[in-house]
Amino acid sequence: MTPLFSDRGAARRDAVLAVARGLLVEDGFDQFVLRRVAAKAGMKLGNLQYYFATRDDLLEALIRAEFEHDLAAVRRATTLDGLAEAAHELVRNWTTGAGSIFGTMSLLAYHDARFRRLNHEIYEAFYRELGVLIRQVSPGLTDQEIRMRARLITSVLDGVAMQIHAGAANRTELVRRAATLLTTIATDTGQLPSPPAGKHP
Repeated sequence: MTPLFSDRGAARRDAVLAVARGLLVEDGFDQFVLRRVAAKAGMKLGNLQYYFATRDDLLEALIRAEFEHDLAAVRRATTLDGLAEAAHELVRNWTTGAGSIFGTMSLLAYHDARFRRLNHEIYEAFYRELGVLIRQVSPGLTDQEIRMRARLITSVLDGVAMQIHAGAANRTELVRRAATLLTTIATDTGQLPSPPAGKHP
C-alpha cells in the first residue's frame, strides 16, 4: 500500500521518480540502484527509502507513473483528431523513455512473479482503455475485433520503441509512420485479416 504524503512529500516523491526515470532510461537497469538514485536526487539513502523501501518498490512506482501518463493521453482522445494526437504522443513517449521502462518490466516479468503480475495488470488495463477509444472512433466493431486492435496497437508501440532503441535510421519517419499506423488500426472499417485456418505463427 502506498503511504499518504503531504503536498511537500508528494512533490519530493515525484521529483525522485523523475530522477529515477532519467537514470533508468539513460544508464539502464544495471545502474538502477537506490544509492545512485539517492545521490542524483541529492538526498540520503534513508530518506529515499522512506518513499521507496526497495529498488523493486521504486521501479514499480516508476512503471505505474509512466503508465498513468499513457492512460491520460488515451483518455483525452475522444474524437478522430484526438486519436491522431494521442497516437503521436504515445509513440513519442514510448520512443523517448517509456519503451525502456516497459521493456524492463517485461524482461523482469519472465523471472519475477511481482513484475509478471504488474506486466499483466498494466497491459490488460491498457487494452481496456484503448478499447474504449477504439469503440468511440469505430463504433461498428465487435468486442473481439476491438480487443485484437488494442493488442496490435500495443504491439506497434512495443516494436517501434525497440527499433528506436536499437538505433534505427530515419527515426523521425519511423515515429511519424508508427503514429499513423496506430490511427489506421483503430479506425479501419474492415475486419483485419486473420491467418488462414491451421496457419498459426
